[in-house]
Amino acid sequence: MNLLLVDSVDFPFGGAHSVHVSLLMQGLRENNENAFLVIPYGRKREKLSANKKKYGHFDGIPYYFVKDSKDIKKGFRFIDNFLAVIKTARLIRSRHKHKKLDAVILGGIVDVIRDAPIIITCAIFRIPIYFWLVEKASLNEDFQGIAGFFNHKSQQLSEWLLPKFSSGLIVISSALKQHYLKYLPESKILINPILVSEEIYKGMNRESFEKVKEKMTAAFKGKRLLVYSGSFAEKDGLFYLIEAFAETVKKYPDTEFVMTGKSANVTLMDRVRDHIKKYNLEDKVKMVGFVNADELLCYNTMADALFVCRSNSPFANHGFPWKLGEYCMTAKPIIATRVGDIDKYFTDNETLFIVEPNNPAAIAKKIDYIFDHYEQSLNVAKNGRAVALREFGYLEKSKEVADFIKANQKK
Repeated sequence: MNLLLVDSVDFPFGGAHSVHVSLLMQGLRENNENAFLVIPYGRKREKLSANKKKYGHFDGIPYYFVKDSKDIKKGFRFIDNFLAVIKTARLIRSRHKHKKLDAVILGGIVDVIRDAPIIITCAIFRIPIYFWLVEKASLNEDFQGIAGFFNHKSQQLSEWLLPKFSSGLIVISSALKQHYLKYLPESKILINPILVSEEIYKGMNRESFEKVKEKMTAAFKGKRLLVYSGSFAEKDGLFYLIEAFAETVKKYPDTEFVMTGKSANVTLMDRVRDHIKKYNLEDKVKMVGFVNADELLCYNTMADALFVCRSNSPFANHGFPWKLGEYCMTAKPIIATRVGDIDKYFTDNETLFIVEPNNPAAIAKKIDYIFDHYEQSLNVAKNGRAVALREFGYLEKSKEVADFIKANQKK
């Protein structure tokens, strides 16, 4: 099949989103599908996640940035992005006209207004379009101000309209599938939670990575290290993690907590900092912001334990933590909350350390257990890695996507 995966992502190194786009593309191509990645625009403004090349190949993945909008002023970003989407729609029409396109996969946080040119083009020319949906965005707790209000309404409209335009949906969780079963038959919805690869260093400069690792090893020598990596959002349970860590340092004063990433929500970031100050942890918690791929992998592989402690909210329960896959590949102990589909795949104390959500005492108790039984905890982590490879291996899961599209094309 000739497939276009259209996703506004920072490629190739832009966080969990870009990792999963890369793995899906890799898997499709290794399963002999002619897949091409089209990126209307990048999402992050951080220079370290930007790709300077407009088009090319990365690890065998052909990609094309339609428009680079990183230098556009904030007030004009929506217009600039919308123009990029229009150009993407023209590209889709051109490939269809020259019989080089069998289907489009539109991924990320799909918005029926912003992405209208792509959706309408596919509808007019009867190009099969599959939406790859990774959250129920209307439930997001982080909408702010007037812009947030309109974004929220747009997402509600999207969740109602997208099934009407789709040839099928690829969703991240059983809760999301349950929501869309109101609009589509089960045969048109595929659950594809996360993707993992054994090659965690793939695409990296190993020499550069080793230099970064050497520097970090010296910085954390003689210390226990806890790591949270991801977005700073209400769903991520950051306040519970800080409270749990406050208990941990009482027993293990040699422990430090590194938090990578940040949020565009300035108020939330200030609340996180205030919470750290409340527990007198300014010297123990390091908020390092967005880091490059080398640094992120170093933090994750050096950690004594990693966190995926989402809060118990409708938004979190409709998603699935992409970071969990990356964490599992490190074979380091992971503490996760019983949210969404976590316990459909993992078992507490056997393949993952699972706690009830919104419970800092439970998190602290689990950290104590890991530190006190570290060899046993590493065995649990090893088992969890095996589960992740079996359940989320990118080659098999990408084949499922291709087979799903082929099955629906025949109908």
